[in-house]
Amino acid sequence: MLLQFLSALTATAGFSILFNIPPRAIGAAAFSGALGWTGYLLIREIHGSPIMATFVGALIIGMMGEVFARTLKNPTTVFVIPAMLPLVPGGSAYRTMLALMQGRESEAIFLGLQTIGMAIALAVGLVMVASFARLLRRGFKKREG
Repeated sequence: MLLQFLSALTATAGFSILFNIPPRAIGAAAFSGALGWTGYLLIREIHGSPIMATFVGALIIGMMGEVFARTLKNPTTVFVIPAMLPLVPGGSAYRTMLALMQGRESEAIFLGLQTIGMAIALAVGLVMVASFARLLRRGFKKREG
């Protein structure tokens, strides 16, 4: 598990550099990606569903992105975009296309639906956290005003 954490940390840091995010935000983005990937692995082992695991990983990444955005004074996307890349279902999409090209249609359909489910889970998890954070900020502004 530690090796997976470190691999996700390194990969996310690399994507952060590639996406040209501010240097002082790279560590936070990398930590978010590694934590999200670790959450994915834990839920995948407990629950077995890659869709549920992707959703939980996205929730973790979204929460970390909101926290780091407030503490480091950067937009949330600076932390979320590179951090979510380990969760993007590229391997699943590849296996879907491979099964389709090899004539294994039923497996391709199963894998394709799983890939779509993982992509939707990633998007929904991130949107839920962003929406909840926006509601919290709006609630605090009304109390202050």
